[in-house]
Formats: sequence, C-alpha cells, structure tokens
Amino acid sequence: MRPGVLDYAVVVLFLLREIFELRWHWPRCVQAIRARVPGARSRMYLATIIALWIFTLLVLTLWIVRARPWSALWLGSVVPWRLSIGVVAAAIAVAFFLVQLRKVQKALVRPKAVASLRKQLEFANDLAPETSSERRGFWLLSITAGVCEEILFRGFLMWLITEWTGLIAAVIISSILFGCLHIYLGAAYVPKVTIVGLMFALVVVASGSLWPAIVIHAAMDLSSGEISFRVAQASANISEPQPATS
Repeated sequence: MRPGVLDYAVVVLFLLREIFELRWHWPRCVQAIRARVPGARSRMYLATIIALWIFTLLVLTLWIVRARPWSALWLGSVVPWRLSIGVVAAAIAVAFFLVQLRKVQKALVRPKAVASLRKQLEFANDLAPETSSERRGFWLLSITAGVCEEILFRGFLMWLITEWTGLIAAVIISSILFGCLHIYLGAAYVPKVTIVGLMFALVVVASGSLWPAIVIHAAMDLSSGEISFRVAQASANISEPQPATS
C-alpha cells in the first residue's frame, strides 16, 4: 500500500495552501482584526474551518476509493487494552483543562491577575475570540482542528512518511511539520507546538487510535479559547470607567 500520485498531490496542495495562509491571508486577517473590521475574526475562523475540512474529505475520499484499510489512518478497530491507554490519557487531559479553566476563572476577580494573564496570552490576541459570536465560531474551529488536524497530521501524513522512513521517524517529522505550520503564533512557539504534536502522536501510537488524540486536541483548543475569551471579557470590564460616586 504505497502512496500514489494523488497522495503527494494532496500534500503539495496542503503545503501551498499553508504558504498562502502565512504569506498573504493571515497578515490580511490580522490587519483587519486590528483595525476592528466587523466580522473579520469570524471570517478567518470560517475560512480555516472550510480549508481543513476540504483536505480532510480529500484524504477520506482517497481511502474509500482506493479501498485502503482504516487502520492505516489509525481509524480502524483497536485492541481494547491499547484503546484504554488513550481513553485514560484523554480523561486526564480533559480533567486538567477543566481544572485550569476553573483556576483562571477564580483568578479573574483580581485586576493584577487579569493583567498578568492578558500579558501571557498576547501572542494569541489576533486569534482568540473576544465576543460571544466569535466564541461560538472558535468552538467550531476547535472541534474542526481536533478532528481534521489529527486525521491530516497523525493519520495521513504519518502514514505517508512511515512508508519511506518507518514509524519513529514519521512521528518526529510529522510533529516538526505540525509545529512549523503554527509559526503564525510566533517563532518562539514552534518548538512548543512541535512538542504538543509529538505528544499527540505518542498517544495515537500507544492507543492505536486517533480518537483519544482528537478528543485531547479539541479539548485543548476549546480550553485555550475559553480562557482567552474570559480574560478578554474581564480585561474589558476592568477597563470600563467606573460611575462617579457622590
């Protein structure tokens, strides 16, 4: 089951799309967001959601047309004891994100804590939701990223690279690429995202399934967006002038 021309075509198109995103689309979106153009952030979310689903559906279509085993994408049947490893990992991750969110919410009653958190999240200011409408859009983006990026990076890309290098190298190379394609967050975050990608890949390999990684990925993005939204709301409330008292 070697990769074919269409498989490489999908990879090339995906990389070209990412180059376009980084060089042209993302800078224009950021400019519009910083200029407070109405709906700019929501349109950016929608464009990303559509692009991710297009490439994911291309991959799934290739699998169906070529009658490839779903296990090659880590979407087939799994040995129960291996899947339990992923289930436990996902449960621990989700619990951690919920605890983290609760701690942040408690800290937001203190102006100094709000200012500190706002500073820590500056790198994501252009991406993070600030209104209720953007918040809902980010929920959809987070779920899309969890499903699509895991299928594309830990499923399709790892399969393709494994055919040439073996699984260990595929895990490393796909994680590095995953980190590099998140450079829009800033060069300093590429190594961090690479490590996150590596952790997702290890969960996939250990559990034999993409689903635990999908849950963790989506939960992580949802948590990050929710924290950013609540911090932005708290910061706005603090910045509002207080009514004069007599």
